[in-house]
Amino acid sequence: MSRPTIVVGYRADDRSRQGLLTRFAAPGMALFLSALGAVAAQVPPDLESQRVAPYAATPQSVVTEMLKLANVGPADFIVDLGSGDGRLVIAAVKEFGARGGFGVDINEGYVAYANAKAAEAGVADRVKFYAGDLFATDVSRATVVTVYLFQGAMARVGEKLRSELAPGTRVVSHDFTFPDWAPDSVSTVSSPEKKDYTGRADAVLLLYTVPERRERTRK
Repeated sequence: MSRPTIVVGYRADDRSRQGLLTRFAAPGMALFLSALGAVAAQVPPDLESQRVAPYAATPQSVVTEMLKLANVGPADFIVDLGSGDGRLVIAAVKEFGARGGFGVDINEGYVAYANAKAAEAGVADRVKFYAGDLFATDVSRATVVTVYLFQGAMARVGEKLRSELAPGTRVVSHDFTFPDWAPDSVSTVSSPEKKDYTGRADAVLLLYTVPERRERTRK
């Protein structure tokens, strides 16, 4: 069965191309479509968090590789910043056995859709999605954090993660790098679905580990 397609425009800070292709499975599409039309009225234009993430669903194959890279397992609690339709946290719990997780997104329509998909997948007792500003979200419970955010936001997000997360927490970024934070590993995976909206048929995945906090030197 063919899958419906939604085309949504956006301004990418670091890319000259505009527009992207986002695909969602048919169940729950009516809920998603009804909410999408009201997004402009729901989201104040001055919220920085509105501008930091692309309206792009991470291809399912890339989701799987991100979770493998983080070595997600039963002891993990996943937080996805800019969680969109929720597929990453849902997959972490349902397919990789993570004990739980949550996602945050500024778009209330996406959040409603993601919670509906979690219920459909039978993981709503362990997976929740919230509407809000990712910069104001407490991520301290996470053992794994995933992000797909524009480069212009990465410095601030990196500072937030290193200040809130416990040392040893793994962070996986899709395509974009944290300035002044060296990744543990970088891998490139095939992703033909992305060619429509990035011009590239692959995804770059970067694994980071939150370092030990340095003690301040007393004078």
